[in-house]
Amino acid sequence: MSTDYYRLDLTQAEYDELKSFIMLDELKQDILKSQKKGFVIYDKLLDKINNPRSIKYSAKKSLAADKATEARSNKAKAKIDNAINILRMENKEITHYSISKTGNVSYNTVKKYISLDEMKALNKLKEKYEIC
Repeated sequence: MSTDYYRLDLTQAEYDELKSFIMLDELKQDILKSQKKGFVIYDKLLDKINNPRSIKYSAKKSLAADKATEARSNKAKAKIDNAINILRMENKEITHYSISKTGNVSYNTVKKYISLDEMKALNKLKEKYEIC
């Protein structure tokens, strides 16, 4: 049986607040009722609560994550722009759904980058060129 480990990234204020919510006496009683090895688990938990490890993020790592996020965003925006151009050329209605299907982009991503007002403006622009 494998053991899964979970980590919470909390600020000091969040950690203190969470620690104040935990009722250690009640937890100890529950553990003791449910297991004979309750003291071991309780002691480990108590040790981890009272001696938290701080996690330090390097500036290099943060910059790399920001750069990767920007690259993904630019790629998604390019796909959306291409899908809009394809829909214009095919003279189809431009909606969030049609852009997501044509550009092979998530519907939520399209909604993130194209507002409803922009969508209306794109369709009015399309209608204007149809009349000409």
